[in-house]
Amino acid sequence: MAEASMIGIFNSKVSAFNEAVKADNVDEICEIGAEMLRIALEQCSNPCVSTALKDTYRKQCAAVISHFISYAKRPPVVTKVGNDAGGVDPYYTEKKWFSDDVPNLNFTNIIGAQDVKDAFMVDVVAPLRPEFQAVYHKFRGNQLGTQILLYGPPGTGKTHIVKCLAGALNCKIAVVPTSEVLASVVGVAEKNMRDIFAQAEKLDRCIIFFDEIDSICSDRSSDDSRHTKSILTTMLTCMDGFMKTKKPHQLRIIVAATNLPWKLDAALKRGGRFETQIYVPLPDEEARKKFVEQDLNQVPHAADVTVEYLAKRLDGYAGADIKAVMKQISNEPLRREILNISKTGKELGEMITLADCNKVISSYINGVNAETLLRFKAYDLGVSLGQLLSKSHEDN
Repeated sequence: MAEASMIGIFNSKVSAFNEAVKADNVDEICEIGAEMLRIALEQCSNPCVSTALKDTYRKQCAAVISHFISYAKRPPVVTKVGNDAGGVDPYYTEKKWFSDDVPNLNFTNIIGAQDVKDAFMVDVVAPLRPEFQAVYHKFRGNQLGTQILLYGPPGTGKTHIVKCLAGALNCKIAVVPTSEVLASVVGVAEKNMRDIFAQAEKLDRCIIFFDEIDSICSDRSSDDSRHTKSILTTMLTCMDGFMKTKKPHQLRIIVAATNLPWKLDAALKRGGRFETQIYVPLPDEEARKKFVEQDLNQVPHAADVTVEYLAKRLDGYAGADIKAVMKQISNEPLRREILNISKTGKELGEMITLADCNKVISSYINGVNAETLLRFKAYDLGVSLGQLLSKSHEDN
């Protein structure tokens, strides 16, 4: 058979195989995959077939074999499928996404981030409280800010903030690490996404929180999105349907968080979706003092080791980094005291010294640098980092 004709047949098999994978039809996957392997073996053994086409056959077959290996490694799981009484899906395990209890937290448990708390008060809390409803509806009508994108440097406590929001609103919450949505088998990630929203639809008050949303919702025109376009499409469809079917007594909130907002697909941020965007900044000096105080006051320390001193030294650090630094500082006298006991049999009254603080801070690699902050500034201004740097250079 002519080379062009055979590659056409093979490509049709590839399309059918992909459809079978999306539908999780194991019988068709095995049957079509085996036929693809047979055709490829025959064509690669044919000296008349070009090297370029042989490479195409080999690459497609490698993908088929990769799917077969993934299926072999996953134990079969009996799950309920759709509205049927039961069914077997060997690649999908139903998960419980929502917590059993409402978090025992509220906005008082958020250190600093006053602008974030104010934004939540205006966009989410105000329309739900009688004392604010009249003025809220005067300016916003029935538009509720119930689909929110939190963005900011890593370690600024975005997950904690959303848990505090859930506690303040008495909502059950599904904290969804997007790494748990993704799957090696085509179609399973989409099922995970649909299942999250299906579980949410059974609740009257709930928050769906997608952490690190950029890993599944990057710009569809970028190379990063080639494996996630279908997941993004599924998510957008689920979001639209979920919000449109909301009844008056229901409280449905979708929150997403990212450290890379400039990588998100534009469809995610258009009107009616994550149009409410809230920047979560690094802690200011007063917030840093509270972070330091929480740990420093629990540990013996020299008189010159003060909350004020450490708060100034830790300018530019996120809350998570401050906690990590304080732990490492505490480890310095702890190490000395353990060695004292091992050598002398008794404690010698070690405590945190200024030298301990300076040693740890000078060696700690801060997760947030000047370039990171410039990227967020550029994003807020709606320009690229290069454009921002060019403008700064011109101004100087």
